[in-house]
Amino acid sequence: MFWLCLIGGLFAVFRSRSLFIQHVTQVDVEYSIPKLSTTTVMVDSDVTRSISKFVFMSSDVENGYRYKITAKPETEIMFGDCLQVVGTVSIPAVKKVDPNDETLPLYNFPYREYLAKDDVYLLQNAKHIEKVSGCKSLSQYSKLQLFFIRQKDRLTEIFLKRYEQPYAGLVAGVLVAGKGLLDKDSLELFKRTSLSHVVVLSGSNVSLILVCIKMLVDFLFIWKKEKGGGVKFTQKVIIIIAVWAFVLLTGGGAPIYRAVVSAYCGLFLFQEKTSQVYALTVVIFIMTVINPFQTLYDPSFHLTCCATYGLILFSKPIDSRMRLSRLRFIPSWLREIISVTLATQVFVFPYIMFMTASFSSVFLLSNVTVLPIIPFVMMFGFATLCGELFELNFLTAISVYINNILLHTIFYIVKILSEIPHAYIQITKTTSTWVLVAYAVLMTAIVIFSQRLKS
Repeated sequence: MFWLCLIGGLFAVFRSRSLFIQHVTQVDVEYSIPKLSTTTVMVDSDVTRSISKFVFMSSDVENGYRYKITAKPETEIMFGDCLQVVGTVSIPAVKKVDPNDETLPLYNFPYREYLAKDDVYLLQNAKHIEKVSGCKSLSQYSKLQLFFIRQKDRLTEIFLKRYEQPYAGLVAGVLVAGKGLLDKDSLELFKRTSLSHVVVLSGSNVSLILVCIKMLVDFLFIWKKEKGGGVKFTQKVIIIIAVWAFVLLTGGGAPIYRAVVSAYCGLFLFQEKTSQVYALTVVIFIMTVINPFQTLYDPSFHLTCCATYGLILFSKPIDSRMRLSRLRFIPSWLREIISVTLATQVFVFPYIMFMTASFSSVFLLSNVTVLPIIPFVMMFGFATLCGELFELNFLTAISVYINNILLHTIFYIVKILSEIPHAYIQITKTTSTWVLVAYAVLMTAIVIFSQRLKS
């Protein structure tokens, strides 16, 4: 496994640097100075819609460059549209950091390399957008993407119709839409309480949905007492189609891709007894081959991997320690939430400290109180969709009523916890360095001590 990690890391560095230098050399000459340009582009990504702006990726019809375009929220834009865009084209700014500025974190976000994971090397701030003709017609796969994007917009509209904001943004976010529908104040509250992963389709939410897909497929073949090779193969094909349809519906993202690749590898590469650490490492290696920029420069992907490795390595030992200690009176369901939360923080905490020089002191309390509610929010949110799509008014009314209670409870808890003194602590660059050193020494001592106890 060590050699697999080493090979994957070297490949990611070599491949990403060669691609990055090649593309950057081309655009730096032409756009070293931002300039107002008129471009004809084709929208080739989902449109991220927020209250203040729309953001989407598009390809230039003439030279093939891909842009990250920011437009006003009232603009009607859809995947596959051919647009004439008037706006300022610029190179993503490389942030110059003063090494002596103690207010900055240790991590200097490499924005250009981050955008490169989507093959984007230019930004365009749109002043005027007009739909035109002249782009090539959509491929069959692109038409399929467009179909699912329209379904996503349709489902999102149902939530916006049936729930008030910001509650609609949360229930839509955990099922299909992401965090774009939540306002900045709500996002800040969830950030201060270490619950940012709750407002989007996190890895745990995706895993729950994938398990539901598998259970549904198994139910379809419940009549088959003995499942031969043909039946099992058919089940795998159905699961693959259903999972990929889910990816198209949600628009992807680091947690989704990681969970989906894990699901595919679980179906075809791994056995039930395969080491989870080995399996996750193989998944990361595969994703590195597909997109090395994501492995090196995507913080969302890094956090997903940190949380998953921590969960695999530490959740069971923490649960066992609690069960054998004075904390054994804690109910098993609550003990599981505590152990999972602490395990995921083992690697997530130092990474967030490195990135932001801040941390939430109420992370355990917030996760213990809010996480048990999220599956029910997802369940009643799905019931709302079913009631609306099948015109079952009683189901819609009941699910919305119950979910509103749950959503109000979540926001109330988050608000109260965020207002606790020192709930969110920001520290200087030097202090964060010493905290990380002390944390590394402490974790090393704990691991060595635990190994000695076992032996």
